Amino acid sequence: MEIMREEITDRIMTPATSMSALLNKPEYIIDMPGLLVVVWLSKVWIDVLTPKQALFFWPLAERLKRRGLEPFITSRRYEQLDWILRLLKLDAVVLGRFGGGDLRGKLATSTERQRLFLRYVNGERPVAALSSGSIEMMRVCFGLQISHYLVSDTPHSPVNALCAPPSSKIFTPFAVNSSEWTRWGVRRDSILRYRALDPLAWIIRWRQLEEKAPKPSIGEYALVRVPEYKASYLSGRGLDETVEVVRLAAKIFSRVLVLLRYRGEASALRRRVPSNVELLEQPVLALPFIKNASIVLSGGGTIAQEAALLGKPVIMFYPGETPAVHRFLASRGLLRVVGPRGLSEILQLCEELTRSRVRRRLEERARRLVETMEDPTDFIERALLTLLRD
Repeated sequence: MEIMREEITDRIMTPATSMSALLNKPEYIIDMPGLLVVVWLSKVWIDVLTPKQALFFWPLAERLKRRGLEPFITSRRYEQLDWILRLLKLDAVVLGRFGGGDLRGKLATSTERQRLFLRYVNGERPVAALSSGSIEMMRVCFGLQISHYLVSDTPHSPVNALCAPPSSKIFTPFAVNSSEWTRWGVRRDSILRYRALDPLAWIIRWRQLEEKAPKPSIGEYALVRVPEYKASYLSGRGLDETVEVVRLAAKIFSRVLVLLRYRGEASALRRRVPSNVELLEQPVLALPFIKNASIVLSGGGTIAQEAALLGKPVIMFYPGETPAVHRFLASRGLLRVVGPRGLSEILQLCEELTRSRVRRRLEERARRLVETMEDPTDFIERALLTLLRD
């Protein structure tokens, strides 16, 4: 990539004055305070595997486009992902599919996806690639010598054994200690930490999504999120724990909403839960449901973070080892963690956390914490542009 740089003081080129003037030339001007950067139009590849990743990379793709780069997005066929790509209007090329809960199936679909990537990406010729742990992207990037940047708040995920060491840089929240990454063989100087938690990227942009998002009907309820038990790092754990949590919540709350994950869950759970439990089969944006909930009981990591950052009472019953970002939130008094052997504590915790005094305290703690944070999109955008310039 050919680059020219000129130090400037007050002059900032805008798309109206710079892009239109350069339509017939191969280079574009990237607008950064204090810098005039002229760069050949470059493609950046982003692979999106989950709804959380779609929400996180959505504003970053828009930013890179405004900077004169050409991001292109790939995804996979997955019932939990298709809907949000449409909602966010992300023009993603669907290559491959979700491998299900079986390890052999995951390996087979991953191998096929690498083949599809090789055929597609070879024609695109990206200068950089970003993912939150796409093994298929990492393998193709390694083979074609494309710089891969890992953006992840889940160092505990086993995919990092393959994705972390070859990555040029790792972007991760400040709540994740560098040692969580260096244990995979990552060099400490390749870790770039932003002062934020990932859900802040879409929480601060909620007004852009609010009109598109289905909202819960009026009335108090407890919100329960099923764990991602088909993920490789949980190996099927979490569904039985969810049933027990739902039964306990239904003893206290007249209404319990359960956000499901996978096809067929509703029929599997309906026979095992009380009649005052509503099973939401269609995937939805969680934020409006979190905002209106009396309490959130989450087996999933992202919704637990969202609820904590919004100052909602939240109990996490994640069936694996508590991830770093959730240990951080627990240390700040914004989240309670209950292990599989401690589910009986949930009744007492629900009563404690829904008291008015406790709720006000949680809201204030969350507000103070969020005020100290930065927009992770800003951090990654600036760092990536610097890396591409160098």
